[in-house]
Amino acid sequence: MVFTIFNMIAFRSADGAMWNIAQPDRRVSFTTIPARLFTYLLENADKMVSREELLNNIWNKYGLEPSSNSVNQYISLIRKSLSELGCEEEIIKTIPRVGFYISREWISYQQETPQSVETTSTKVQPAIKQSRLHRGYKPALLAIGLIISTLLVLQPFRAATGHLDYRFPKSTLYKIGNIATCPLYTLSASSPDVAARKEKLAAELAAAHVPCVNNEVFIFHSGEHYAYQQSGRAFITRCTNSDHTLSHFSDCKAVYAFAK
Repeated sequence: MVFTIFNMIAFRSADGAMWNIAQPDRRVSFTTIPARLFTYLLENADKMVSREELLNNIWNKYGLEPSSNSVNQYISLIRKSLSELGCEEEIIKTIPRVGFYISREWISYQQETPQSVETTSTKVQPAIKQSRLHRGYKPALLAIGLIISTLLVLQPFRAATGHLDYRFPKSTLYKIGNIATCPLYTLSASSPDVAARKEKLAAELAAAHVPCVNNEVFIFHSGEHYAYQQSGRAFITRCTNSDHTLSHFSDCKAVYAFAK
């Protein structure tokens, strides 16, 4: 199984390989125990996993004897590896005296490599500053923006003279409304209340930085915390969808925003 993490990192549970999707040469390989541990946490996303549960399922189940600090050591290794590959988000959260937690919001997975789609001539604009928002130009953030704006995940890209040609697997889009005459989609299903909040936030970002033009398509992504508390990260891109199938996007212009 291949997991996609934060639309930026791919992790293959079969052999413990993990790599940056936009830069596939940036990769690490986990040995059996950290690969097994990370797989278990990813498979149990949105669930609180206790230290005892990890010890039982990663060590005791296989007749292994863990040391007193085994869990912490391997969690630290996984976090460090994610950071080295460019993911600055705290994917594995530690809840003191409770356990570990990964939000399903940032995780997707697939059994097989899906049919890829083409995206061309992508342009990424700088991160913007609104009330309580800060500019960000770190390579990791730009990589996230580039990946989401070109509709996602799992195959390497190649550069050609004068433009970039990206090939990524198809991602499901969910329509939540319109910005003027341009349809607005998100990357994950939301409740009606959350969808309405996201539509409002997306409209504000679009009006300030990428207004609707010629019925182009908007794709917006944010966490629940951003939708309700304006904390966390949000992303909007406006793309041309010439074949009207939501499978081929070009000339994307993107804005990445984050608030603390």
